[in-house]
Amino acid sequence: MDQDVPEGAGAADRRVLLRRLGWTALAVGVAATAVLVSPLVVPLPGPAPVTPPPSSAGPSSVVSPPVVTSPVLVVPPVVTLTAAAPPGAPPPPSPPAPATSSRPVAFQSITVHAADPANIRTGARVIECASCRGGSRVGYIGGPNILAIRVAGVPTAGTRTLTIVYETEEPRTLKVAVNDATAQTRLLSGAASLLIPATTSVEVFVPAGDSWIRFFNDTGDAPDINEIVLS
Repeated sequence: MDQDVPEGAGAADRRVLLRRLGWTALAVGVAATAVLVSPLVVPLPGPAPVTPPPSSAGPSSVVSPPVVTSPVLVVPPVVTLTAAAPPGAPPPPSPPAPATSSRPVAFQSITVHAADPANIRTGARVIECASCRGGSRVGYIGGPNILAIRVAGVPTAGTRTLTIVYETEEPRTLKVAVNDATAQTRLLSGAASLLIPATTSVEVFVPAGDSWIRFFNDTGDAPDINEIVLS
């Protein structure tokens, strides 16, 4: 670029002046370029987008963890099957009733001596006998004379076995009755001795509580009675 240089200046001054004018022109050119050309803005790279893993439920689905529940034990009902009888068939027979007995099952035997003071002896008498049970027996039974032995504390009524211990020298008839019941008759021969006990048994019905067992013979002599056992 040509500029007017004042006349009369030296060569050195001219060079200095021309250098200044060059720098001024360069600055003006740069300023003009900055005004005319928009600054170039280069965007900085941002963070890379994060891609979620593929899901069959879609991008907006949220997968929840599985819920574990305890198993419930279900008890099946008990079903009882009954075979139906054919039409017109008679009803099945009822099961037989268990057999019953009038004899008590857990009865404890009762033993009473003929000479017991609680007994009643009408005309009969106690006779000492070393070989008899209890050391004595009751004799002189028969005709109007009667021996009644008291049996106390029977728990339940029922038919029981009455065992009679007696002594006789010859066959004699003995009648036995419980309270006012009908008497049972036995012809007893024994051991043919008044010193040797013999036994006989009869079945009698005994009510609960206290009872009297009568021994007699209204037609003759009866054997001597030693003791009785009710079982």
